[in-house]
This record gives sequence, C-alpha cells and structure tokens, in this order.
Amino acid sequence: MKLRRRMEEVCIMCGTSQEIIMHFIEEEWLHPIDREHIIFDDEDVARIKLIVELKDEFGVNDEAIPIILHLIDQLNAFRSYRRELEI
Repeated sequence: MKLRRRMEEVCIMCGTSQEIIMHFIEEEWLHPIDREHIIFDDEDVARIKLIVELKDEFGVNDEAIPIILHLIDQLNAFRSYRRELEI
C-alpha cells in the first residue's frame, strides 16, 4: 500500500516550500497521485527530493531538469522490464 502525503508534510520532508513544489507541478516535472487535492506518494517525494538536489546542490538549470528526469524515467523503465524478463 502506498502512503499518501499532503503538501505540508511533503514540504517538511523535502525541505522546500509549497511554491517550489507547485512550480515543479506546473513545469510537469511532477505528477501528484491526486492533482485535485495535491496528494503525493513515496515516488513523488523521492522525485521532489531529486529535483531539489539537482537544482540546489548541482546547480542544474530549469531547462536541463526535464531531460535528466526523462533519462532517469527511461532507466527505471528499462530496469523494470529486465526484472520482468528474469521472473
């Protein structure tokens, strides 16, 4: 069962503000499991932490974020596919 987290809790967990998370949603870097009530699961929280780290610690600009996220998504899809083949 996936945990469902509200915006306030996610902001604390990720050390960022609602405005920044809303920017991530507006840029379509992040897709909450419930867009109407802005509810996040653990995958969303991990993605927020990754984006914050890329921007704050590595100085990645907004233009590069979607490219990096796309590559990570492709890598994760490939890993899932390989796991399915091994079963």
